[in-house]
This record gives sequence, structure tokens and C-alpha cells, in this order.
Amino acid sequence: MGGRAGIYLCSCGNNISDNIDFDNLTSYLSSLEDVAYVKTYNLFCSEEGKNFLYNDILAEKPERIVIAACSPKEHEKTFRDIIKKAGINPYLFQMVNIREQVSWATEDKTDATEKAKAYIRAAIKRVKLHEPLEVHKINCNTDVLVIGAGPAGIETALLMARANRKVYLVEKSPCIGGKVARYEDVFPKMECASCMLEPKMDEILHNDNIELFVNSEVLDIIGYLGNFTVKIKKNATYVDKEKCMGCGACYEVCPVNVKNEYDYNLSERKAIYVPYTGALPNVPVIDKEHCIRMHPANDICKEAFEMGLITKEEYDLYRSETCDLCGKACMFEAINYEDKDEIIEKSAGGIVIATGFELFDPSQIKELGYGKIPEIYTSLEFERVLSQTGPTSGKLLMKNGKEPESVAIIHCIGSRNKKYQEYCSGICCLYALKFTKLIKKHSPSTFVCHIYTDWCVPGKDNQEFLNLVISECNPEIIRTSLPLNILISQKGSKICLKYNDLTGDNKEINIDMVVLCPAIKSSEKNKMLSLMTGVSIDKDGFFAESHTKLAPVSSNIEGICIAGCAQGPKDIQGSIAQGAASAGQLLSILVPGRELELEPIIAVIDENSCSGCMTCVGLCPYKAITFDKIKKVSCVNPALCKGCGTCVAACPSGSAKSMHFTTPQIFAEIEEVLK
Repeated sequence: MGGRAGIYLCSCGNNISDNIDFDNLTSYLSSLEDVAYVKTYNLFCSEEGKNFLYNDILAEKPERIVIAACSPKEHEKTFRDIIKKAGINPYLFQMVNIREQVSWATEDKTDATEKAKAYIRAAIKRVKLHEPLEVHKINCNTDVLVIGAGPAGIETALLMARANRKVYLVEKSPCIGGKVARYEDVFPKMECASCMLEPKMDEILHNDNIELFVNSEVLDIIGYLGNFTVKIKKNATYVDKEKCMGCGACYEVCPVNVKNEYDYNLSERKAIYVPYTGALPNVPVIDKEHCIRMHPANDICKEAFEMGLITKEEYDLYRSETCDLCGKACMFEAINYEDKDEIIEKSAGGIVIATGFELFDPSQIKELGYGKIPEIYTSLEFERVLSQTGPTSGKLLMKNGKEPESVAIIHCIGSRNKKYQEYCSGICCLYALKFTKLIKKHSPSTFVCHIYTDWCVPGKDNQEFLNLVISECNPEIIRTSLPLNILISQKGSKICLKYNDLTGDNKEINIDMVVLCPAIKSSEKNKMLSLMTGVSIDKDGFFAESHTKLAPVSSNIEGICIAGCAQGPKDIQGSIAQGAASAGQLLSILVPGRELELEPIIAVIDENSCSGCMTCVGLCPYKAITFDKIKKVSCVNPALCKGCGTCVAACPSGSAKSMHFTTPQIFAEIEEVLK
């Protein structure tokens, strides 16, 4: 139990003293048994006030300290630093808010004075039970793991690497750049997407501080800020990237043709392939699921042969396990059929999650006919149709090889709809306008119409872009209401769109090609990463930021940032900005040679009384509690614990204790206020 306390009252100019009788308050406090002395000052937060406080503590040497002033959020740290400098443990101190909670909230001076007496009396009883806490320090690893090599991940990796940090950049696909690398042009300046990204991607490939893992995935993450341990599964590519020159001879001879997922199955690729022309790194990979050598054909081939769909020679080749055509074609001996998957372990001080996005699947809305009517495309599929590296080499062609005479672009597919995605993705109207401009560039005579509810074009250049496209391209604008009520069907060689306009009238239009603008959805990988890291996800599956306005790239787990569309729908500019913000945040924390201080106000668990029920393990929002299977008790990792008290409140045996907020301390404070 602590000794007598020194009491310091701040008048805060006239903010406190005008509504509290300081003479009455000082006289009362001086009469209390646990009080050593009571002193007042005008402004403790001023330089003169801080010097007075420091020198007075040095002279008086109180065993406990209570300061009655403003909100602890404003100056508790200020006073703790002064107390520590004066040689007293800063946690043997309690601050009382008699400005906001008493003087400013209580009109009657007598009532305010009595209220201040109760609050300070409660603090005196509480501080007597305080224990001296120590701040511990840990070594800090300055390396960084970045998950996802789209625009946000690339920006983070480059900025960290330029600051001489080691970066481990993990990308699940064989190439970097994300979905943006597959676009032809980007709004509003209609810049070439690949031309814009390639310098950054090239720097990623040639920066010695960046270790790139393509065709890879993160399997496990454990640890805390400054000390994360990461397991990465590096999937075999069967091509030696050091020997490969990217000449393409290997996939030219491959006999296997399969649907190309990078063109959204609108084209075919080989079993050894580069996803698309211009993909970086320009090193092919072997798809072992379709490679004859890796995955010999099964009964499907036999059935195809018996039906006359393939020849005897083709059947024999597909049955063979010895196909080595790509190996023979490679003059650099880069093909390695013995390549194996690897599990690689790395250490990092911080992590950035930049996993990108997926599109809402329009086939969920049966009335749209997506997946059944050939000439209906999603926005990403249409991006590939328009791209020079896409299935039609940049020509605006239908699947019958003809140019469309008319194209309908339908907005808000699955978005702004409580049944699917309630939010607006924010970029669909702009890329729909971009499509209009590109369609007219390819085929000036093509009729283009937009079926929409509202234009969403935030940003300084975007309204100008909208005005420009409408004036130059003159698309037909058809406005309807939410939720969209459109019925699409095949009508001969045309696609029939039936809809209601704003007046409620039934309308019909016949079109050659339809482009759907689906909602941006969170990546399917987010749930797994959330379980792995403890980073919260919101109701829509995006990673939840620490604070919407003040901490948009921070997560609930210190040392893990979120960036780009992993956090929510956004354009390239927003993704780049969040990538840069994540890098800046980690650079400010992960400083070479600096030790990280651990907050001492944490939870602890008494092993002697812990029942091993593990209630606390599942409830901890910071993944700070683990279960010791040998001792059969729960254990708190002090580096991860934030002292929230969730485990303390939930523990059925009372074994969990919150340092600096123990049950006796809190009850002592409450009982004195209620006297």
C-alpha cells in the first residue's frame, strides 16, 4: 500500500478557479489522512508550470501524486514525463479532470466544489493502490513484408526500399502490377496504364532491397510489431528465372491449349505461359494442372479419342508422362522439371496488406443474362477486349469477329443495393466514361448508351472528364432508379434490354454488346489473412481501418497497415496514396538501432488460478493471448496486449488482471465518489 500523496491543483487560467472554490477545496484536501500537502498553480502545462512541478517534486519527494487539472488525454503524458524526470515512477500518479467534467459541466459553484472534492478524494484512494510499473524495450527488425504487388503494394515496397529497408514482396500470381497492368488506358487523362506502371515495376525487379516472391502466398504470420515471423509458400514455376531470357520459344512448341484466366477466359494460353504480353517478370511458368508431363491426361482424353475429337497421335501424346518439348526448345536450359514448392521463413518488423479486389459476380442476378448471353461482358473482361495485349489485340470485336454497331454500358451492377453490396464503389462511372471514349476511338460510328441512376465523379479532374466525354462522344444517357430493374434477353442476333425509366414507363432497346459495371468486392484472401493476423475485417469483407478519418491505413494490430482496395474500393490514385502512407507510417516506427517501448498497462494472467477454459483466447481482439498446452493455462504476450480489458471482464475464474486498472483500484475510486 502506498504512502501519503502530494496534491497539485491547476487553476487553468480562470477555466477551473472561476467555478470552483480553491480555498475551500485546498482546506478540505489538506485535512485528509492520506494527503501530504496541497499546492496550486496557474498553468501546470506552461513552461513555468512544468518547471515548478519538477522542482517541487524533487524537493517534497511525495510517495504518490495526484494532479487535478484538465483531461488526461491532453496532458497525462506531459505530467508523467515530468514525474519520471523527477525520479518517481510515473505510474504512481493519478490525474483528475476537474475542468471538462466539473468546472465546465456544473453551473453552481458550491456543487462544483463538492464534486471536485469527491473526484480528487477518489483519486487519492485509487493512487494509494497503484503499483510501480516499468516500461520494457524490445529490439526492432526494420524489414517489411508487403502482401500484394498491385499499385498500393508496389508503392509501399519502393518507398521502403529507397529508405534502405529490406522488403519481402509476395504476389500470388506469376506477375506484378495487379489488375491495372491489364488495362489499356486509365481515366481521366487517358494515359497508357502499362506505360505508367512499367517504370515502377521495372524498379521492383531490379532493386537489391526488394526480394520478390511471385506465384507465392503467405501461409502463416506470428509475432508483433518489430518481430513478425512469416512463412511464405513459393510455388514451383519449373523455370529458372536466372537463366530464362523471356524469348518465348518454350510456349510456342507446347501442344496444350487451355483457357487464359488473365484474359478472363476470352482467349487461350499454353501450359507453359506468360500471362499476357508485357507481363513482368517476363519469365514463363508451367501450369502443372494442365502440363502433360506434370499432370498426364486421364479418362477425359480417352473419351475424346473415342468420340473422334482428337487423333491417335494426340491421344498418345496426352497420355505420355515424358513430354519435354518446352525443355528441348529452350536454348538456355532454363526449364527445370524437378523444381519443387518451397516453404520460406522470413522475419519482418512491419507488414502491409495490399491484396486488391475482386468483382461482384453478375451471374447472381439472373435477369442480367450474364454467362448465358455471349456478348455480355463485365468491366474487367471489356478492359481485356480493348487492350492491345488482350484476346482481340485491341480491336473492338464480338465473338463472331464483327464490330458491334451498338454497345450498352449498365452502371451499379450489384452495388448500392441492400440485397448485394450496399455501398457505391466510386470508380464505376468514371471507367464507364473511359469505355465510351475508347469505343468511339476504335469505332466512331458505334452507338453507345449508358443506363445509370446517378453520376458519381468525385475529384478535381473528373467532372471535366464527364463533360468532355459527353460533349465529344455524345452517348445516349438513360436514367433509371435504384434498385436497377433491367431484364436482358437474347432476341435473334441482338440483345434486348427492358427497363423502367424515371417516369416508371417500360422501355426497350436492342443492342449488339452489353458491358456491366459490377461492384468492387473484397478479395477472397481477406478472411484467411484476417484469421492469420488478427486484423479486423468489416461487414463487407474489407480490412477495417483503425479510424476512418484519422488512421485510414492503420489496423487494430500495431505494425500491420492496410492499403489500396484491401481497405475499400478506390481508384489508382487513392491506392498509391495509401501505399505511400503505409510506408511512411512504418518508416516512422521501424528505425534502425531503435528499441520499441512496450506499454506496461497490460493484462496479466495468474497461472495458479487459471482454469484453462480459453475464453480469453478467442475474445482477445489483438491476438495477444495464447494457450500453453503443457501448463494448460492462458498466457499474455506483453508485446501484443493493448490493455483493453476484454479478457479481464470475461475471465470466469478472475485470473486475468489489468495492470493499473485492477478491480481494487477501480472499486476504491467508485466508492469514494459515491460517498
